[in-house]
Amino acid sequence: MENLYLKWKDYKTGKKHVIGALCRDKENNKYYFKLNENYIKKAKECGFAVATLPFSNVNKIYESDILFPFFRIRVPKIEKMDEDDIKELLEEYDMEVFDEFEFLKKSKGEIMTDHFILEEDKD
Repeated sequence: MENLYLKWKDYKTGKKHVIGALCRDKENNKYYFKLNENYIKKAKECGFAVATLPFSNVNKIYESDILFPFFRIRVPKIEKMDEDDIKELLEEYDMEVFDEFEFLKKSKGEIMTDHFILEEDKD
């Protein structure tokens, strides 16, 4: 099982707060996501709002056969890219073949419209 920790970055202080974990079971081709209630409480003290996430139940382990849309928007749509652009993307992220989870691991899934990142370590 591979894990990436979803972190919310407090734009005022720059401090990152773990709020959950995205996991991939490569063998069974499944994705899982789980919020962490204790970490969310700490992040809320710094201004985090759970309503910004599509995952609202802290007691649920979300499961999917495909990457959840919240994470999918952080991945380029390679099906709409030409061969040269794909080759350039693979080189930039040091990948042999395109893999959504690997891309998130290497790019941290940062986008301009929110304050979330994905990292391999909890710190």
